[in-house]
Amino acid sequence: MTAVPAGRQGSGEPVVRQVTEDLVLVEVGGRKVLAAALCPHRGGRLKYGRVDGDRLRITCPLHHTTFDLTSGERLSGAACAALRVVDVLPGQGRPEDLVGGAS
Repeated sequence: MTAVPAGRQGSGEPVVRQVTEDLVLVEVGGRKVLAAALCPHRGGRLKYGRVDGDRLRITCPLHHTTFDLTSGERLSGAACAALRVVDVLPGQGRPEDLVGGAS
């Protein structure tokens, strides 16, 4: 399992960065996913979450709720709605452009 604090990037490690006030970009092994910036449980800031790059999951730093980055489904932790996620496909341009580029 490759679980690293979000925002820290090394060779091939997952990284999370804030794109807008409402969205973060999760980059894992060449794959890019836009996700809601706040956990649907209690609003934990997912840019500080932990990413499991092997399983494509992110865990909220506040109450440790874990979400699947492919579907947004809550996998463990506090009961809450699914996380909003959207795959950024090759050729779609920069994620900032997809959401208007403004925070």
